Amino acid sequence: MPEFIFDVVIRPAVPPRQRWEALVPALPGLVAEASSDMEAFEGLQTLIVPFLAERLARGEGVPRQSRAGHYMDRYGLVFWQFLRVRLGPRRADQRVVEPIFPDIDDLLTDLEGGGLEE
Repeated sequence: MPEFIFDVVIRPAVPPRQRWEALVPALPGLVAEASSDMEAFEGLQTLIVPFLAERLARGEGVPRQSRAGHYMDRYGLVFWQFLRVRLGPRRADQRVVEPIFPDIDDLLTDLEGGGLEE
C-alpha cells in the first residue's frame, strides 16, 4: 500500500486578517485557510485526498518526501505538523489521512547535519 508523509506549514495568512493557512510544500496549490491554526490544519486534512485524486486524474504523480521534516529549513519560524496519507487498501483500523508526530530531536539533528535529500 502506498504511504506518503507530507510536511505541513501552518502560518498566519497574508495579508494579516487574523486568519491562518496550512499548506503542503510538496503539493503546490494545496492550501487551507481558517480562523485558527488547528482549524486550518484540520481543513487541509479534508482537502488532501481530493487534491491527490485530481493530480492522479491529470496524469501527475504524487511527490514523495524522503522523510518528515524535509522542508523545515526553507520556511523559517512557522508551526509544523506532519500528515501520513495512505492510498489504496488499508486495514480497517487505519485512517486514510492522519497526523503523525515524529521525534523532533531526530528532525533537528537531520537539519543540523545537512541530512536533507532533494
